[in-house]
Amino acid sequence: MPRMPRPTLVFVVDGLRPDSISPEDTPTLHRLRAEGVSFAAGHATFPTVTRVNAATLATGAHPRAHGILGNTMFVPEVNPTRAFSNDDWRNLVAVERATGLVPIPTLAERLSSSGARFAAVSSGSTGSAFLLNPRAPAGVGVLVNGYFTPGTLVAYPPDVNATILARFGPAPPRGGSAERFDSAVDWAETVLRDYVLPELAPDVVINWITEPDHTQHALGAGSPEARASIRNADRHVAEILARVDANVIVASDHGFGVNTARVDVTHELVESGLKAGPDSDDVVCATSGQAMALYLKDRASERVRKIVAFLQARPWIGVIFTAQGDVEGAFPLALIHADHPTWAPDVLFTFPWTSARNEFGVPGTDTGDAASKVASDHGSLSPWTVGSTLLAWGPAFKRGTTVRAPAGNVDVAPTVLALHGLDASGLDGRVLREAFADGPDEEQLTVETRAHTAEAAAGRYRAVVQISEVDGRRYVDKGWRIMSRPYPGPA
Repeated sequence: MPRMPRPTLVFVVDGLRPDSISPEDTPTLHRLRAEGVSFAAGHATFPTVTRVNAATLATGAHPRAHGILGNTMFVPEVNPTRAFSNDDWRNLVAVERATGLVPIPTLAERLSSSGARFAAVSSGSTGSAFLLNPRAPAGVGVLVNGYFTPGTLVAYPPDVNATILARFGPAPPRGGSAERFDSAVDWAETVLRDYVLPELAPDVVINWITEPDHTQHALGAGSPEARASIRNADRHVAEILARVDANVIVASDHGFGVNTARVDVTHELVESGLKAGPDSDDVVCATSGQAMALYLKDRASERVRKIVAFLQARPWIGVIFTAQGDVEGAFPLALIHADHPTWAPDVLFTFPWTSARNEFGVPGTDTGDAASKVASDHGSLSPWTVGSTLLAWGPAFKRGTTVRAPAGNVDVAPTVLALHGLDASGLDGRVLREAFADGPDEEQLTVETRAHTAEAAAGRYRAVVQISEVDGRRYVDKGWRIMSRPYPGPA
């Protein structure tokens, strides 16, 4: 396969809301969006959490295909009694050994099989990094993260690992402060800029910049500290583009909303008699912050209905989905592409959200699961968490163009494949041809938007999920429970 004259760089800025891009804080990203293609309706994949979207970006597939349905997972072959976090790559390796992980071809595999070179460089969690290229240990492409085994294993393959440790040393300690997370970003970006790009010369790079996610979790979107982290990320993008002539895609894995209330779902289920105890395995709770999945041991339809009816009577419930698909007042998991044949939960639900502003003037509030213990979060069907950053810039793309039709993280991999002349058919995402310099008129895309409704308890519970469709692809816009007034939080 002839190589593209320019590489494709995909920058994923973790938690970057589209409205955080400004001339003051992000002069580089602001310029790229103005000069290139701005996708005004970027979509994160639901649940709108990091590892779900890492897998989607790496595959061009929905959760029903790649199998990552939240930031925690319940895989009985790994742990038969409780869910576990997939932020730790070792847990994902355990899944790989027990059942297989991401059973579909990744972007890295598709590129490598065609002779193109792929690299993923991440300052995020080891779990999100691993999902960008889970076949790296088997020799597919390059994968860099400073925290796999700090000071010992920071990259695949082994020769790349040895070179990085010799030239750049171990990654700095992370966590505990915005400065430490920014230091993790600095280390990874230096490795990318000074070694991976000039010496390994990959055709495609996914560069995962972990901030402002952690700072926003702790202090909120729009906080001075979060804005400082965003400026640092923007600085690194500028330094890389000053050295590389590339086609560029910038995305974020999700948006953000401040948590104004928290619910202890496990306690509520135990108190109601629907779960035997906090650690019982009759109902396993798998939290994604502003979304929650429930796995029932017996999977009996009547038991599912009882739990759904209980949830519908709670003031803190949002939208409910079930694997059964015929439960009154609940939507089928298939509507949101979450009907994985093995790992789909029996019940998946969200909490209430509003468009109220936080103390920094940033819109979007949510209720979240008490186990999350963060000030701000994501995971919900709020437009403030579904709405994600997406822009394209470079010679392959149009200039000064806004695309108003829905697009999303699921479209990134097929678009990258098309840029490199490779077949992108059979993926859940679509090729964003309206962004290509020789592509169709961006205003001549047909968009069909429909509000799906569900109700139960003689109309006392009603919910809506808005879906938009482009070229046969469905995008989940938002979902909410119809309430007479916003949920005020626990009494």
